[in-house]
Amino acid sequence: MTFSSLSRFKCLGLVVSLALMVNPVVSFAQQKPAAQPSEKGSEDLGKLQPFVDAKNWNQAINLLNGILRYASPNSYDEAFANDILSKIYLQKGDYADSIPPLERAYVLGATYEYFEPRSQLDRLYYLAQLYYQEATSSKVPAVQTLNYTKASTYIEIWLQQNPKPTQDGRLFYASLLYNRALLIPNTPDNELLNKAQEQVNEALVTTLNPKEGFYLILLATLQQQGKIKEATEIFELLVQRYPSKTSYWQQLMGTYSNLAVDAKSPDETYEYNIRSIVTIERAQALGFMTTPKDNYNLVGIYFNIGQFGKATELLHQGLRDGSIESDIKKWELLAYSFQQVNQEFKAIEVLKEAGQIFPTSGQLDNQIAQIYYSLNKTEDAYRHLNIAIAKGNIDKLGSLYYFKAYICFELLKFEEALVAIDKAANYDDLQDSQLPRLRLAIVEAIAERENALKQTEDKKTAPVAATAQDSDSN
Repeated sequence: MTFSSLSRFKCLGLVVSLALMVNPVVSFAQQKPAAQPSEKGSEDLGKLQPFVDAKNWNQAINLLNGILRYASPNSYDEAFANDILSKIYLQKGDYADSIPPLERAYVLGATYEYFEPRSQLDRLYYLAQLYYQEATSSKVPAVQTLNYTKASTYIEIWLQQNPKPTQDGRLFYASLLYNRALLIPNTPDNELLNKAQEQVNEALVTTLNPKEGFYLILLATLQQQGKIKEATEIFELLVQRYPSKTSYWQQLMGTYSNLAVDAKSPDETYEYNIRSIVTIERAQALGFMTTPKDNYNLVGIYFNIGQFGKATELLHQGLRDGSIESDIKKWELLAYSFQQVNQEFKAIEVLKEAGQIFPTSGQLDNQIAQIYYSLNKTEDAYRHLNIAIAKGNIDKLGSLYYFKAYICFELLKFEEALVAIDKAANYDDLQDSQLPRLRLAIVEAIAERENALKQTEDKKTAPVAATAQDSDSN
């Protein structure tokens, strides 16, 4: 969470003009006659305008430093020269250099009442922002801590002395506290986080239309404190106030999903999954979260809560109309989903439909074969296994050949079964202790068949031989 102050500094720098600087006696002397520059100071100040018009900031700075060299300590000359010098540095973009003169002008103004209260509040505000800028720009922890502390000191004084703090001021302070709280990595300062929350809550109850940033800071502090349930309440407020911002819907859904994963009981898991579903569907009703990824996430959550029928319906529709990105794994999941609701033939249809989209994938036909076999349609399973092998692109060839060997064994295709079982043994993906037994059974079946054939042949030839012997005897 950051808070940019650069635009404010530029606005402050724009006040450097003749109307405000050539004769400060006009603006201040009427209220406090004693608070006026010396004759020499006033004369030198009159030389400033040409440098300002030409944007010759270096000459302007030299002129003001010259005034400071002869100005009496704690005098009005010193106060107004520092004040204008700080503005020149801001206009030039030298923010760090603007701090010392601005700080000196503020201190002299507070001590001797050289400036009106409203302008002093402005100096406090800009000092806080400048020190904040320096803190966020530094990589040195000690420097960051020092500047954050000074920024906090000045903005706190600003809040105390300001009868009607602006939303921007309070928001800036809350942001400052949040960043201070995170100064030590992985060790957030809970006390500072609580102070930031107090500032936010004060703004929420005293402002008719609080700025969005207040909700974001409150949300960030709750997340840092691990108060995820409370964070969802802020997300709910954000989607109500800013329903057109897709990121809030996505973060709300993601938070509910995380709560579902971390839930302590099945009922709690179910509740947060339902909230995730409702969040997606609310967003989609407004035209958001309609990407293929979002649609597939919705399908996945329906699966998580056991709503296979609804999940299957959404997945099938999404794969057909393109609202869910199509790939083989999703089609396989769809087929599996139909199997879960005892629609095996529907699962086969889905895999065949996918086969039209991915014509070179043997994995789909392998899945079809598996389902046919579960339906006791061994011939169909055999046919699709051969199609799968012909196409290739199969995840586990060892398992496929083992399955084919088993089916061929059942269909009495022993030689083909033996070829398949020997191929299966060559693949590392197959770790089945039954493989040697199946191979032995195939070999024995072949031997038995050959022996039976031999016996049949022997019986056919035996009577012929006997008849020939009888003929010879006669």
